[in-house]
Amino acid sequence: MSDFVTVNLDTIPDLLKSEKPVLLTIGAPWCIDCRRAQPFLMALAKQYSDRMVFAGANVDECPGIRETYDVKHIPTMIIFKGGKPQENRLVEVKTPGELKAFIEEGLKD
Repeated sequence: MSDFVTVNLDTIPDLLKSEKPVLLTIGAPWCIDCRRAQPFLMALAKQYSDRMVFAGANVDECPGIRETYDVKHIPTMIIFKGGKPQENRLVEVKTPGELKAFIEEGLKD
């Protein structure tokens, strides 16, 4: 599996069967904050790929994803453990440090 996979509403359930935590990023190519976060998201995906699965969904190509995961703003990052979304979300990430801290928190038991 690559460091980052693209998913949709049909493929997310299989992805969430992973034994590793899953970081799902919901965004869009036209979203400035999404584009700004992309380089450090990819770098962190490479760094943490042995401990976490990184996936992304495009809101324009996944009708209903906003409603399914209660997404109000993009990018929204949700960590799933055991197939269940964790309470904390990262919305409109601004810095690499902010994302790294979110990932580290998501890796704790």
